[in-house]
Amino acid sequence: MNVVITKVIYISGIENETQQKHIEQQLKQLHGVHQVNIEIESNNGKIFIDFETPASLNNLEKEVYDLGYEILY
Repeated sequence: MNVVITKVIYISGIENETQQKHIEQQLKQLHGVHQVNIEIESNNGKIFIDFETPASLNNLEKEVYDLGYEILY
């Protein structure tokens, strides 16, 4: 049985709800992702994501980066 992990990905360049929904939809399509919630504040965002193997934090960050957002840390 896989363990569900919760992590936060900090990003910049997110400005509105349309972008928020797009990121959420893309991440939810990935195998192993259970839940995605995004908070936006001053063009920065926090992505709260629950996932399990085979998903990994590196893969999830790359997916967000490939969508055009900068990973802050």
